[in-house]
Amino acid sequence: SPSGSFNLNTGYFGGGYDGSNDHSIMEKTTFSSDTTVAVPGANLSVARYSLAATGNSTHGYFNGGTPGSHSRMDKVTYASDTTAYIPGANTNTLFSRHAATGNKDAGYFGGGSPNGITTMEKTTYSTDTTAAVPGADLSVTRYFHTATGNQTHGYFAGGWIRSSIDKTTYSTDTTAALPSSSNFSILRSYLAATGNSD
Repeated sequence: SPSGSFNLNTGYFGGGYDGSNDHSIMEKTTFSSDTTVAVPGANLSVARYSLAATGNSTHGYFNGGTPGSHSRMDKVTYASDTTAYIPGANTNTLFSRHAATGNKDAGYFGGGSPNGITTMEKTTYSTDTTAAVPGADLSVTRYFHTATGNQTHGYFAGGWIRSSIDKTTYSTDTTAALPSSSNFSILRSYLAATGNSD
């Protein structure tokens, strides 16, 4: 499946798998017209799927993926519809089947496979660098999960045989499990999420 990033006007969907081939293709949806077009200049630097993406109002960051697992970070510049590989922003972890969210300053990439991990890494947009933040590690192993958030907190939810939700506090780089009363009503994996990040 592809992964996506967005700003107030457009959404960007990158990578994916069609049953036979991996893809690097990037497509852009313009919200005002509900139209989608391919933007070849913004294609990912390598073809992959099961990656994760997040971003802010000016750039999107696409990380990891399959086949194999990747540390690779691609940066999409919305104003020019271009993508560049940013080696300095590579994650320390070979991520796949993970999830990401963030705010205007940083993106958080957490969990993933091959069989579920708790690792969280933080990409700081102003420096295009990434570092592990052990205090923000997920409370349980997760993969095939999802994430969303706002300007102060991120929520990593579900995953293979999971119904629980973790809350990441950006100001302290810490993560804690929400009470069981906040769990999904059923076990959920391969899900997706969105929300209001303003």
